[in-house]
Amino acid sequence: MSDTLRWRELDMYGGIVPPGKVAYGEYVRLVMDGRCQYDFMRHLFFEADTGEEAWQVWLETDTASIQAGTPEFIERVGSMIRHRGLLANLSLRENLLLPFLYRGDTEKLRRAEKEIDEVAEFIGLASSLNEQAGERSAYTHALVSLGRCLLLHPDIIVAQEVHVGMPPERLTHFRALALEALNVLGSGVLYLTASEHEGSGVEFVRTLSLKMHATA
Repeated sequence: MSDTLRWRELDMYGGIVPPGKVAYGEYVRLVMDGRCQYDFMRHLFFEADTGEEAWQVWLETDTASIQAGTPEFIERVGSMIRHRGLLANLSLRENLLLPFLYRGDTEKLRRAEKEIDEVAEFIGLASSLNEQAGERSAYTHALVSLGRCLLLHPDIIVAQEVHVGMPPERLTHFRALALEALNVLGSGVLYLTASEHEGSGVEFVRTLSLKMHATA
């Protein structure tokens, strides 16, 4: 598989995100503050860019180039967004299936429903799948984000530091679990972080950093 996430140089909040790429199976770190991270994700997962911004981010496959923000792109690129994994009024099962419910793809929803019990066992949520999410810890938010990626089988995962706020013992367990999941999936990872000393435990093939505009 040769799917590659690519982006051109992006101008964000007085800084420049250098052009880059993440190939299937590669782990790449992109260092920038939280505000820029969410703006970068807007280019990926929300409405497709138009006009001068069109095709700033895309997924290059063996057969096509898929613009970010389109349904085809979102079906193939997973996300792990910090503290935004759960809707409180839904069960944990419904939260895990939420991306598939939104997309309305019956075939992929049925596949996810068949796999959800195995995924829930792997991430340690099997006994609480039918509980209402309500207020949950950063650890549970992160587990749900990881579980969704396991159900999606994405070519590339764009991840923030979802481990922020976990107590040390939870962090150690989540780090090991996430690395095991990544080995199973084989997906490429673009890791968005505010610091090169982020503590994910991942070995990156390269690190890119936001470059601030020169001031007069």
